[in-house]
Amino acid sequence: MSVASKNLNDAVLIVGADGIIGRNLVAAFESAGKAVWQTTRHLDQVGGQRVFLDLSKDLTQWSLPPAPISTAILCAAVTSLESCRLDPKSSRRVNVLGTIALAKRLVEAGTFVVFLSTNLVFNGEAPFVKPTDPVNPQTEYGSQKAEVESQFLAWGEKIAIVRFSKVLSPDMPLFQGWIRDLKAGKVIYPYSDMVMAPVSLVFAVKVLLEVTERRVPGIFHVSAMQDVSYAAAAQHIARKLGVDMELVQPIPYRESGLAFAPLNSSLESSRLVELGLCAPDAGDAFEESTN
Repeated sequence: MSVASKNLNDAVLIVGADGIIGRNLVAAFESAGKAVWQTTRHLDQVGGQRVFLDLSKDLTQWSLPPAPISTAILCAAVTSLESCRLDPKSSRRVNVLGTIALAKRLVEAGTFVVFLSTNLVFNGEAPFVKPTDPVNPQTEYGSQKAEVESQFLAWGEKIAIVRFSKVLSPDMPLFQGWIRDLKAGKVIYPYSDMVMAPVSLVFAVKVLLEVTERRVPGIFHVSAMQDVSYAAAAQHIARKLGVDMELVQPIPYRESGLAFAPLNSSLESSRLVELGLCAPDAGDAFEESTN
């Protein structure tokens, strides 16, 4: 069933339309003829069905869009692990307090809420963790997401939680930096022991459109069928560019001073069949993200 086949008078709200996933969701829904409201943190971008919202502020005076909102997708968050670690109080104000306060108002207004979460609610010790497995976050960011999930799960049929592993987009700064350096003949140093189970931005948006369309509650896992190292990703890019493979010099992430990197990031994603989808190969994400 396509997005366009539903009642187009039912509006969708994209919270955090400034981000890469939010922007692409807006474009996808609009292309399907859906009424879309969106939020921004930039006052100079407010207008029409684009309204101002800052989750770090008191939301008691914030007005919901005037149109009936059938579904809201919560994309807004402080996603930097380092920012969350260094300033847990400020990041928690957005990622936990503001997010829960907003979702509560939306649910009370009859809106179905879709929340974007992460594989980092787990400790990464085992591959293909199930939606029913207990969470055990090892980072401040993961802890904040897990705290929100706990609250949302108590709301039952009114919430869908979509946990992503890694979402790759063509303008991903890390990949763009690698491409720029490799084309210039410079050596790059990807991590040999840091892994991801990536999906493309296109696939991530497709999942969220289907969850929104079907309004299926509960937890969905979205990851590739396998974990691959960042070094393998860099080697894929080098081969695609046709550059000297010696320009890719993998190093252990521990030499970088990073505080945490999971041993596994893959998620058991069999529930995607309910959406007419299945977990993609990691190579698909690399192809779509480096074209």
